[in-house]
Amino acid sequence: MSVMKPLYTATRTLSVATALTVIFAGSAYALDGNDVAKRLQARFEEQGAKIEFSKVDTDGSTITLRDTKIDFKTPEVESIAVGDVVLSDVAEDGKGGYTAESATLQDIEKKDDKSTFVVKGIEIGKIHLASDDEQDPVVKMMYYQTMKADSLTVSEDGQEMVNMKDLYASSTPYTKGTPISVNFGVKSIDLDIEKMDAMRKKAEETADAADADATEETAEDTATPNPLLDLGYKKLSMVVTSTAAWEPEKGDFSIDKMEFDVKDVGKLDTTMKLGGYDVKFIKAVQQASAELNSNKENSDAVGMAMLGLIQQLSVSDLSIRYDDSSLTPKLLEYYAKQQGISSEDMVNQIKGIAPLMVGYLGHADFAMQATTAVNTYFDDPKSLTIAAKPEAPVSFALIAATATADPKKLLDLLAVKLTANQ
Repeated sequence: MSVMKPLYTATRTLSVATALTVIFAGSAYALDGNDVAKRLQARFEEQGAKIEFSKVDTDGSTITLRDTKIDFKTPEVESIAVGDVVLSDVAEDGKGGYTAESATLQDIEKKDDKSTFVVKGIEIGKIHLASDDEQDPVVKMMYYQTMKADSLTVSEDGQEMVNMKDLYASSTPYTKGTPISVNFGVKSIDLDIEKMDAMRKKAEETADAADADATEETAEDTATPNPLLDLGYKKLSMVVTSTAAWEPEKGDFSIDKMEFDVKDVGKLDTTMKLGGYDVKFIKAVQQASAELNSNKENSDAVGMAMLGLIQQLSVSDLSIRYDDSSLTPKLLEYYAKQQGISSEDMVNQIKGIAPLMVGYLGHADFAMQATTAVNTYFDDPKSLTIAAKPEAPVSFALIAATATADPKKLLDLLAVKLTANQ
């Protein structure tokens, strides 16, 4: 007994100590789900949006926001119910903030009398909810790095009009003094032009029937024609791809690619470099937007303030390029048929009219340049590019002032050039 009693006492003491360790460790590292939720609300509020939920459940490192609704506080986008939002692998960041590996949302479905809007497979990744004491506004602003949705569909009267698949967006982690790279796009967009046109005609027929002053002409006779259908485009398929970069401290923002590639139509790509797009500018725009949403009666004053903010920006490079994929020949044939002439005659008409049209600008050099580009393109439709590349950045304020005083000078101010097949 003399041997067993000390052994029993030691074993019991170890068990109690272990239990206390587990209890106190659990208390020290347990996540406060409500605090995480409040932090998320604060970051949304700073972006001019509002997120609400009925309840917060915490299970280890998983936090679930029940019955979530997001209000973007804009007339165009109403409050959206996104159901339960599950934050996975949530942890403290050691600076009073939180990180989460991902947030998954339930499928979103919005309906009215005729329309149905559905988004499926939504997931947001690499989330960082900075502390309220964080002094760097970009750290608060960049609260996620990836976002995706498997599909987005829009239907009218049960007929699917729009089907998007694989929507995505991502950005590189933010480090002060280093540019943030951004890319987003949609891998597949299908538009049913035939169904859209049928719905449009139906709406026109309804409007005609309700119009007390309608003439005896039938809705079919007065319906607006759809050139896309006449050109043979019953359906359109496209891919959207974009890449950009932002230096918050300098205020430099560049769109390196904003491409819409439409199958059997063509490819439209826009590039741009802006200056003055810094954190201070974004905050001012957010403040003006919040004021507009809260005070509709003061919309004119807020609109003027917003215009003043935009004039602080500058542009140093702007380019819009179109690469043809059979649209131009179809358009030439379509309009030539309407006039009862051949496509070749149609091209000659365009070549003859082009010098007169650009001549109204009163800029001989640009007129010659544009005429050459038009002739080159319509002889062999490949690409058209209009670009503005001034020697130094030009403010939007100067652009607006020049456009008001003497629009012709904009061509020299922005160093505008039109080229074809290059």
